[in-house]
Amino acid sequence: MISLAWPMGLFWKRVATWMRILMTQVLYIAPLFWFMELAQNLAWRQVNEDWGWVFPESPYHWFSFGSLILWAGCVALLWSLHYFWFYPRRMKVWTRIAIGTAFTFVGEWFGGFMAANVFGHPLQVWPGSPLVYVHWCAVFFWVSNCIIYHLVTVNVVDLTPSYDTPPDEAGAVQTA
Repeated sequence: MISLAWPMGLFWKRVATWMRILMTQVLYIAPLFWFMELAQNLAWRQVNEDWGWVFPESPYHWFSFGSLILWAGCVALLWSLHYFWFYPRRMKVWTRIAIGTAFTFVGEWFGGFMAANVFGHPLQVWPGSPLVYVHWCAVFFWVSNCIIYHLVTVNVVDLTPSYDTPPDEAGAVQTA
Protein backbone atom coordinates (compact mmCIF):
# COMPACT_ATOMS: atom_id res chain seq x y z
CA MET A 1 0.00 0.00 0.00
CA ILE A 2 1.28 3.47 -0.82
CA SER A 3 1.63 5.67 2.22
CA LEU A 4 2.48 9.36 2.46
CA ALA A 5 4.86 8.50 5.32
CA TRP A 6 7.22 6.63 2.99
CA PRO A 7 10.37 8.32 1.81
CA MET A 8 10.05 9.35 -1.83
CA GLY A 9 12.82 6.96 -2.88
CA LEU A 10 10.86 3.97 -1.59
CA PHE A 11 7.69 5.27 -3.25
CA TRP A 12 9.40 5.57 -6.65
CA LYS A 13 11.02 2.15 -6.25
CA ARG A 14 7.59 0.62 -5.66
CA VAL A 15 6.10 2.46 -8.66
CA ALA A 16 9.03 1.36 -10.86
CA THR A 17 8.54 -2.28 -9.79
CA TRP A 18 4.82 -2.08 -10.52
CA MET A 19 5.45 -0.50 -13.94
CA ARG A 20 8.25 -2.92 -14.95
CA ILE A 21 6.15 -5.96 -14.17
CA LEU A 22 3.07 -4.39 -15.80
CA MET A 23 4.95 -3.83 -19.07
CA THR A 24 6.22 -7.43 -19.02
CA GLN A 25 2.73 -8.78 -18.37
CA VAL A 26 1.15 -6.63 -21.09
CA LEU A 27 3.68 -7.91 -23.63
CA TYR A 28 2.98 -11.55 -22.81
CA ILE A 29 -0.56 -11.77 -21.48
CA ALA A 30 -2.55 -9.23 -23.55
CA PRO A 31 -1.90 -11.12 -26.84
CA LEU A 32 -2.67 -14.41 -25.06
CA PHE A 33 -6.01 -13.02 -23.88
CA TRP A 34 -6.72 -11.69 -27.39
CA PHE A 35 -6.22 -15.17 -28.88
CA MET A 36 -8.38 -16.61 -26.11
CA GLU A 37 -11.08 -14.09 -27.06
CA LEU A 38 -10.97 -15.38 -30.63
CA ALA A 39 -11.30 -18.96 -29.40
CA GLN A 40 -14.15 -18.03 -27.05
CA ASN A 41 -16.06 -16.27 -29.82
CA LEU A 42 -15.54 -19.27 -32.13
CA ALA A 43 -16.75 -21.60 -29.38
CA TRP A 44 -19.79 -19.38 -28.82
CA ARG A 45 -20.58 -19.58 -32.53
CA GLN A 46 -20.26 -23.39 -32.54
CA VAL A 47 -22.70 -23.68 -29.65
CA ASN A 48 -25.17 -20.90 -30.54
CA GLU A 49 -24.80 -20.73 -34.33
CA ASP A 50 -24.10 -16.99 -34.19
CA TRP A 51 -21.26 -14.79 -32.95
CA GLY A 52 -21.46 -13.94 -29.27
CA TRP A 53 -20.05 -10.49 -29.77
CA VAL A 54 -19.28 -8.56 -32.90
CA PHE A 55 -17.03 -5.66 -33.77
CA PRO A 56 -19.15 -3.30 -35.90
CA GLU A 57 -16.26 -1.29 -37.32
CA SER A 58 -13.94 -4.23 -37.95
CA PRO A 59 -13.74 -5.55 -41.51
CA TYR A 60 -13.64 -9.06 -40.02
CA HIS A 61 -16.79 -8.49 -37.92
CA TRP A 62 -16.06 -11.27 -35.39
CA PHE A 63 -12.68 -10.01 -34.17
CA SER A 64 -10.74 -6.76 -34.06
CA PHE A 65 -7.13 -5.87 -33.48
CA GLY A 66 -8.42 -2.79 -31.68
CA SER A 67 -9.55 -4.94 -28.79
CA LEU A 68 -5.89 -5.44 -27.85
CA ILE A 69 -6.07 -2.09 -26.07
CA LEU A 70 -8.88 -3.43 -23.86
CA TRP A 71 -6.80 -6.54 -23.15
CA ALA A 72 -3.85 -4.36 -22.13
CA GLY A 73 -6.23 -2.51 -19.80
CA CYS A 74 -7.48 -5.84 -18.44
CA VAL A 75 -3.93 -6.94 -17.63
CA ALA A 76 -3.23 -3.55 -16.01
CA LEU A 77 -6.38 -3.90 -13.92
CA LEU A 78 -5.61 -7.45 -12.79
CA TRP A 79 -1.98 -6.63 -12.01
CA SER A 80 -2.97 -3.48 -10.07
CA LEU A 81 -5.54 -5.43 -8.06
CA HIS A 82 -2.91 -8.04 -7.26
CA TYR A 83 -0.11 -5.62 -6.42
CA PHE A 84 -2.03 -3.06 -4.40
CA TRP A 85 -4.91 -5.06 -2.94
CA PHE A 86 -4.73 -8.85 -3.11
CA TYR A 87 -1.15 -9.48 -2.10
CA PRO A 88 -0.94 -6.95 0.77
CA ARG A 89 -4.06 -8.55 2.28
CA ARG A 90 -2.85 -12.10 1.50
CA MET A 91 -6.17 -12.98 -0.15
CA LYS A 92 -6.93 -16.53 -1.12
CA VAL A 93 -6.88 -17.46 -4.80
CA TRP A 94 -10.65 -17.97 -5.15
CA THR A 95 -11.35 -14.61 -3.55
CA ARG A 96 -8.90 -13.02 -6.01
CA ILE A 97 -10.65 -14.72 -8.91
CA ALA A 98 -14.13 -13.68 -7.76
CA ILE A 99 -13.12 -10.03 -7.27
CA GLY A 100 -11.08 -10.01 -10.49
CA THR A 101 -14.05 -11.43 -12.40
CA ALA A 102 -16.37 -8.72 -11.08
CA PHE A 103 -13.91 -5.94 -11.91
CA THR A 104 -13.13 -7.24 -15.40
CA PHE A 105 -16.80 -7.82 -16.24
CA VAL A 106 -17.60 -4.23 -15.30
CA GLY A 107 -14.41 -3.14 -17.07
CA GLU A 108 -15.56 -4.78 -20.32
CA TRP A 109 -18.85 -2.91 -20.16
CA PHE A 110 -17.10 0.36 -19.26
CA GLY A 111 -14.53 -0.04 -22.05
CA GLY A 112 -17.25 -0.74 -24.61
CA PHE A 113 -19.34 2.17 -23.35
CA MET A 114 -16.40 4.58 -23.47
CA ALA A 115 -15.34 3.44 -26.94
CA ALA A 116 -18.85 3.88 -28.35
CA ASN A 117 -20.15 6.94 -26.52
CA VAL A 118 -17.03 8.97 -25.82
CA PHE A 119 -14.75 8.12 -28.74
CA GLY A 120 -17.50 7.32 -31.26
CA HIS A 121 -15.99 3.99 -32.37
CA PRO A 122 -17.68 0.98 -30.76
CA LEU A 123 -15.34 -1.93 -30.20
CA GLN A 124 -17.52 -4.86 -29.19
CA VAL A 125 -21.29 -5.24 -29.18
CA TRP A 126 -23.18 -8.24 -27.86
CA PRO A 127 -26.30 -8.60 -30.07
CA GLY A 128 -29.43 -9.12 -28.02
CA SER A 129 -27.80 -8.22 -24.69
CA PRO A 130 -29.56 -5.69 -22.50
CA LEU A 131 -26.11 -4.42 -21.43
CA VAL A 132 -25.09 -3.91 -25.13
CA TYR A 133 -21.29 -4.08 -24.55
CA VAL A 134 -21.25 -7.25 -22.45
CA HIS A 135 -23.59 -10.16 -21.77
CA TRP A 136 -24.23 -11.94 -18.48
CA CYS A 137 -22.82 -15.11 -20.08
CA ALA A 138 -19.45 -13.35 -20.25
CA VAL A 139 -19.03 -13.97 -16.51
CA PHE A 140 -18.00 -17.53 -17.39
CA PHE A 141 -15.34 -16.20 -19.79
CA TRP A 142 -14.07 -13.72 -17.21
CA VAL A 143 -13.77 -16.43 -14.56
CA SER A 144 -11.67 -18.49 -16.97
CA ASN A 145 -9.57 -15.45 -17.91
CA CYS A 146 -8.87 -14.63 -14.25
CA ILE A 147 -7.94 -18.25 -13.52
CA ILE A 148 -5.57 -18.29 -16.49
CA TYR A 149 -4.10 -14.93 -15.45
CA HIS A 150 -3.35 -16.30 -12.01
CA LEU A 151 -1.92 -19.55 -13.33
CA VAL A 152 0.26 -17.84 -15.94
CA THR A 153 1.59 -15.07 -13.71
CA VAL A 154 2.19 -17.10 -10.58
CA ASN A 155 2.51 -20.78 -11.52
CA VAL A 156 3.80 -21.06 -15.11
CA VAL A 157 5.96 -18.03 -15.86
CA ASP A 158 7.14 -15.96 -12.94
CA LEU A 159 5.74 -12.58 -13.92
CA THR A 160 5.22 -11.49 -10.33
CA PRO A 161 7.78 -10.41 -7.75
CA SER A 162 9.37 -13.06 -5.59
CA TYR A 163 7.09 -12.13 -2.68
CA ASP A 164 4.24 -14.02 -4.35
CA THR A 165 5.99 -17.38 -4.20
CA PRO A 166 5.41 -19.62 -1.21
CA PRO A 167 7.88 -18.84 1.56
CA ASP A 168 10.70 -21.27 2.12
CA GLU A 169 10.75 -22.88 5.47
CA ALA A 170 13.45 -20.57 6.74
CA GLY A 171 13.84 -22.22 10.11
CA ALA A 172 14.03 -25.73 8.75
CA VAL A 173 17.46 -27.28 8.73
CA GLN A 174 18.09 -29.48 5.76
CA THR A 175 19.61 -32.80 6.56
CA ALA A 176 21.44 -35.04 4.16
